[in-house]
Amino acid sequence: MKKFTVIFLMILFAIPAGLFAQYQNLRDNPDYKKGLEYQALARQAYDEGDYDASVTHSASAQEYFQKAKDYADMMALRFTANSLKNRVADRFRYAVSINAERDYPEEYASAQAASKTADEAFSTEDYTASINGYRAVLDILRDLSPVVPEPSAELARAGELRAIIFAYGFDAMRPVETRRGDTAGDRGKSLIGSDNSQARLMLNEAIKNYQLAIDGALGEIAGKRRAEIAEAKKRADSVNAAVLAADAYSSAQNSERSAEQNLRGGAWNNAWDDSQAALDGYNTCYTLASADLKPEYYTVRLIPGRRDCLWRIAEYSFVYGDPRKWRLLYDENKHLLPDPENPRLIEPGTRLRIPALPDEVRAGEYQPNR
Repeated sequence: MKKFTVIFLMILFAIPAGLFAQYQNLRDNPDYKKGLEYQALARQAYDEGDYDASVTHSASAQEYFQKAKDYADMMALRFTANSLKNRVADRFRYAVSINAERDYPEEYASAQAASKTADEAFSTEDYTASINGYRAVLDILRDLSPVVPEPSAELARAGELRAIIFAYGFDAMRPVETRRGDTAGDRGKSLIGSDNSQARLMLNEAIKNYQLAIDGALGEIAGKRRAEIAEAKKRADSVNAAVLAADAYSSAQNSERSAEQNLRGGAWNNAWDDSQAALDGYNTCYTLASADLKPEYYTVRLIPGRRDCLWRIAEYSFVYGDPRKWRLLYDENKHLLPDPENPRLIEPGTRLRIPALPDEVRAGEYQPNR
């Protein structure tokens, strides 16, 4: 009997240490504390030789330790269930963010039903059932991923840029970027439907390379055209075209500015047309300003034996060389006459403006000594 009691007590004495190592949260458990009290009584009775009392106390200690272990097991299950519950909540938030209810209606509905059952089990402290339920939910939602739509916008943009490249011959000017764009574009098109996410990446790569080809080619073309315009403008400035052909010079400037604006805005056709207009305009300015100039103003003179009149003034070679064009002078200057209704009456010293004929450049005053 004593031998059996000793072995039995040795086993019981080892239980608290094992429990404490496995369940650290037993320190404040009342059943565990009670078990320790009975364990101490059992040891005391054993030391005093009261083996029957020791066995009784040991049995009580074992009973309380078992209650403590059961509670610890329950708390461990609760902790696991609660952790899984939080993971399920996170997964549902992700499912909502990717529109799973729309794109995975069956899976989403099944996960919601399983989650509801698991929540009910958790609320009734059936933690084993709730753990199994939450794990089932996670299994259902595990493989859900965003449904990526076909990259139709990217496909259209890549096609648009490629068409521009070949329409303007940019492929010959920028062959490397064009080939890279074609390679990425073909790969992207082949992935549409099977891997739309990767297809979008490849098409964006194609767009990037096509845009590099266009920008590089346009930069080269624009640089050459700017140099041509700058040279034409320099020649026009050398003959003072801004003054001697002011209207044509201003028009050329406006065309030059418009070309730059259209180039920045991507309106390449308009930019090219405007740049050509600017180039032609400055060349025209040079032609006009470098031609023989005629005076823009004439002061009526008192000439003995040949009195100035509009008819005779129009006849001068530096005016029109044609007396019949006298009305051009009259219409332009009648407000300067003593009697605006009488073109015959003009006074010496009156400064008349000579309207320019088409393609005619006039500037300055007529000086009889020149």
